[in-house]
Amino acid sequence: MKKVFLNNDIWLLLDERAGNRSQVLGVANALNNKYIEKPFQYNELSKLPNWLLQKSIMHLKTRYRNQFTPPWPKIVIGCGRRSAPIGLWIKKKSNNHSHYIQILWPGWPSKSIDLIATPEHDQISASKNIINFLTSPHIFAKEQLNQARKKWSKTLKELPYPRIAVLIGGDTRKNKFLPSHSSAMIKLLINFIGSDGSLMITTSRRTSKVTQECIKKEVSLLGDRVVFWEKDLNTENPYPGFLSYADAVAVTGDSVSLCSEACSTGKPILIFSPIKITTSKQKMFHQALIKKGIAEYLEKSDLDILKKISYKPLNEANFIAKEIKERFLN
Repeated sequence: MKKVFLNNDIWLLLDERAGNRSQVLGVANALNNKYIEKPFQYNELSKLPNWLLQKSIMHLKTRYRNQFTPPWPKIVIGCGRRSAPIGLWIKKKSNNHSHYIQILWPGWPSKSIDLIATPEHDQISASKNIINFLTSPHIFAKEQLNQARKKWSKTLKELPYPRIAVLIGGDTRKNKFLPSHSSAMIKLLINFIGSDGSLMITTSRRTSKVTQECIKKEVSLLGDRVVFWEKDLNTENPYPGFLSYADAVAVTGDSVSLCSEACSTGKPILIFSPIKITTSKQKMFHQALIKKGIAEYLEKSDLDILKKISYKPLNEANFIAKEIKERFLN
């Protein structure tokens, strides 16, 4: 019988999607253990359903497959449907020494996955190997935000109150985030801050060029009361600094990840969510945040919300990490 080489490492499956990577890294950081990053890209076979892929790495681009070799780790963490076949392949190769942790529902087959963490708005009932979380896990713990506050103090410290961090998403597979949407959002925010406040705006990889230009035009009248970072700039994104200095965070409702990262601040979340940019599941997530007194829709908000909303900063990475420790690392 062939000998299987094992160890107690933690492997992180890191694909091309920033939101997936942030969730995996957030959980890994919360574990407070050393880990090994396994970055990769998918090929065209990744479009196949998991019931066809099963336990395999054939949907990875060839040059990334050679990193998955013995000794096999104790823990593997992945995020997104396509990561599940990789984790299950590693588990099989290790003769079940490796425990696979899946963030987000993988579809079928799921029975062999040791722990699946799914958002409440997906409405998948908790069971022996399934747990539910409210907000997506992320990397923005208190320590990271404190470091960002120091790092970006020269750029952001003197901005006038209220300082609103503005997180812009963009097009998704189902919906388009149009320049008209961004224009409506910025107009609401300019009215919100009045003649005294400031905006700290960041776009994302999904923000179209035409939308960026529309935002630039809308905020030009604010002068030095706006800091605008766009994805085409060859500079570091001050996004963590925006979160650390924010008195409130305005976010487009097309991204659960952006909304969740905003919740790391403990500050009011102002959600911009017209019908044509969000799905029913995203709406359910927004409603859950509003019901818990964390958020409100931007169009219903005014400066009084800065006094009304206060909550303990959220990062469900800690909850997921606790489950992993108790089940597999004790």
